[in-house]
Amino acid sequence: MPSPTEVPDSELALAALAMASSVEPAFLVNHSRRTFHLGAELLTAAGRLFDAELLYVASMLHDIALGTEHDDGVTPFHFRGGGIAANAMLDAGRSDREAALIFDAIALHMDLATAEDERPEVAGVHLGAAADVVGLRVEQIPPEWLTSMLAEQPRMDMKKAFAALIAEEAKKKPYSTAAGLVRELSFLALIHRSPFDE
Repeated sequence: MPSPTEVPDSELALAALAMASSVEPAFLVNHSRRTFHLGAELLTAAGRLFDAELLYVASMLHDIALGTEHDDGVTPFHFRGGGIAANAMLDAGRSDREAALIFDAIALHMDLATAEDERPEVAGVHLGAAADVVGLRVEQIPPEWLTSMLAEQPRMDMKKAFAALIAEEAKKKPYSTAAGLVRELSFLALIHRSPFDE
């Protein structure tokens, strides 16, 4: 069984965890943790090298504006969350390049084409989130590893709770990517059909 990517414990990573935990419900924080682990595992399986700290920060903050106090009721959550996370990177003294990378990783994670992004941290957030939300590519992950990771980061009725957030996002912002996925790809049904026991 492969070893999971170690969770970064840098000041930046811990700040991202604290930021997410301060506004997100516990199930969403766990989803963000699983997004990191699943994204890292899928990138590793594909032989792609990545910056674990940046992947972790982007993963932990990719839903920071989904139904939280950061939701302005107008901006699609992934764009608003990308901006919030990028500003947090700059406030922490990180480079413009890193802030832009974090913005793109979050802002683009709802786009199916992002799986092919040449920047592994950007692709990794999409891959991890898609695996956790709808089960995309989970067949590429060893079952023993997946079972262990889910035991450490329980889903906490993820399907029902996450579908409710997406439904509200689509209702409030019918022009958003989430609304488009609901209309065109039956996204809510895909969430409920994901291959995970709750």
